[in-house]
Order: sequence, then structure tokens, then C-alpha cells
Amino acid sequence: MNNYGLRRVLLASFLGLAAGVSFAGGRYADPPPNLVEVLNASKAALEAAKQSNKDLCLENAKKARKLAIDSYKEKSTMPMQMSSSRLKSVIGSLEAGQVAETVTPLEEVVKEVGDEVEYYKKEGKL
Repeated sequence: MNNYGLRRVLLASFLGLAAGVSFAGGRYADPPPNLVEVLNASKAALEAAKQSNKDLCLENAKKARKLAIDSYKEKSTMPMQMSSSRLKSVIGSLEAGQVAETVTPLEEVVKEVGDEVEYYKKEGKL
């Protein structure tokens, strides 16, 4: 390989690495749709779970999951995908009558989505 070819390969490799690093954050410039609504419904489900109110918790968990799914369909983001998965397991636990087991996963959803809301607020997008 001549000097010119080697330079081209090195430049292409460097640009490839730089491009990969620039997308490492995994966030869109604008927040995903329904982000605040998913947070609010998840918080309401968490509060209901802490009070052992199965029906209210189930209602809010279903609402939060539907919003997360709708958001993910419009703009696929990891927080919405993970929230949807956790909320699905929460709904299953609630339907089995296991209200106490839903507190930890709901806290995780609230933390994760809350972190996203805070990020976009700091960026001036919310």
C-alpha cells in the first residue's frame, strides 16, 4: 500500500471513530413525545402502589405504558423502550395481585424517565 492509500485508510478510520463517539449519548435533539406524560402517569402509579391501591396503580401503569409505546413508535428511544418493558411487567404483577412487587420497577421507571425530563429541561427543550 502506498503512502496515499495508507493516509486515506487512516483518515476513514478516524472519521468512523469520531462519528461513532458523537452518537454515543443516544439522545435526540428534541425530547421524545409523551415524555412528561409518561413520567406523570408513572409517578401516579408509583404513589398508588405505595398505598396498595391496585386498581389505581393498574390504571396509571396501563396509561403510562400506552404513552410510552406510542412515543416509541413515533421516535424510538431507549428510555421509552425500557419503560414500556418495565411497565409491562408491572401490569402483569398487578393483574396477578402482587402490588408490593411493583414498587421497585416503578421507581426505576420514574427515575429513568425523570432523568430524561431533567436533561431536556436543562437543554431548554421542555
